[in-house]
Amino acid sequence: MSDEKPTEKVWEYDCNFTFNDQSIVKFTITDHYQIKHSPVINNDLIGEIVNTLENQDLDPEPKKENISRDVFVWELIHYNNKKYRLVFWFKDGATNHLWIRNCYPID
Repeated sequence: MSDEKPTEKVWEYDCNFTFNDQSIVKFTITDHYQIKHSPVINNDLIGEIVNTLENQDLDPEPKKENISRDVFVWELIHYNNKKYRLVFWFKDGATNHLWIRNCYPID
């Protein structure tokens, strides 16, 4: 029996938009969303939702114990008449690369 965790699959995309007054040139999507949401979410949809962050200013969520990074939750995104929640942060302290952890529909 192995104690190794499965490797997280990621996809990296080029982009060009401004979020929180920062020029964003890349975003990475992790496969975390596929655990529960793959029937209704895919990388193309996440990319389209990420692009809705253009010119948005968003405060990070209040920090939780043992989390040192600023986590952003973009809620109630109306895209194609549906609402979504996007959970992301800046990758490894970068200011131009977003790390997309999760995306899912909400009621």
